[in-house]
Amino acid sequence: MNNYITRIHLKIKDSPREKLIDYCLASEKQCLAIGWSGFYENNEIADYDQYYKCCNESYKKSKERMNPVLNVFKNVTADDLFWTRDLDGFYWICRAKDSAKAKYVEEYKIGAVIYVEAYKVGMEVPGQIKASFNRPSGGTSERISNEKIVEYSKYIYNKCSGKNYYDFKIINGNIIDNLSDFDLEELVVSYIQLKHNYYVLSNSIAKKSTTIKIECEFMSRDKNCLSKAVVQVKAKQGRIKASEYRKFSEAGYTVFLYCENTEIDGEYENFVYITKEELNSFYYEYKNMLPESITKWEELIK
Repeated sequence: MNNYITRIHLKIKDSPREKLIDYCLASEKQCLAIGWSGFYENNEIADYDQYYKCCNESYKKSKERMNPVLNVFKNVTADDLFWTRDLDGFYWICRAKDSAKAKYVEEYKIGAVIYVEAYKVGMEVPGQIKASFNRPSGGTSERISNEKIVEYSKYIYNKCSGKNYYDFKIINGNIIDNLSDFDLEELVVSYIQLKHNYYVLSNSIAKKSTTIKIECEFMSRDKNCLSKAVVQVKAKQGRIKASEYRKFSEAGYTVFLYCENTEIDGEYENFVYITKEELNSFYYEYKNMLPESITKWEELIK
């Protein structure tokens, strides 16, 4: 197995996506599939090398950059791991059984497949995997080389398959240190909602907003004491300077900050500095209410 895993979208131009995904994941012979099936009309294609050659020549003629997923298929070996997602939002972990094969399926415009053993994991996976699927310009496939994600993928494949197929490394450290940026933000946001009685305004979440200094905005759930708040989270390598957020306080917000490297460069009203110890205690007190994308790491950490 390679020291990375691959995210892949199951979608082919002019192919009915729901039926394509059903063909790939619900068939007796599960597979991952890509298109470029038009080359079968004028060429004798017996294997993936011949299929790849046709694709490569076509791209050279058009002077366009070859789609990276063609190289993903070209380089795949048995036991490589993939993540894909169905139209219901469920994530699947897939183990390649062999190298890529040339396969023409006219109904779904399929040109090549990788036969896999695939399992539905659910809707909660680590944030780095979610983020890879949600990037607007992420392309058909993306390689993820993060060691923690690779080890998690091996662990979750074993768990879903009921087999000890992969040896995986136990990660040293604690939960907080081993969360991705995405999951750390999720944990801090959960902390503010559950411990400080706020709820998130969904239209304020940073990825949907032009706001760059905050992750999101909150409103109090106490109708007798209405208040609003904002939060900024930085991972271990990040840095926060408190004075950069004083304008939020001046506008009536409570400001929550989480960062191990927070520079408190003045005294500001309505600032709450969340500590790592507080966040760790919160995790163990409320972990049965937290997303599995966060709590699943516990089984991988010693």
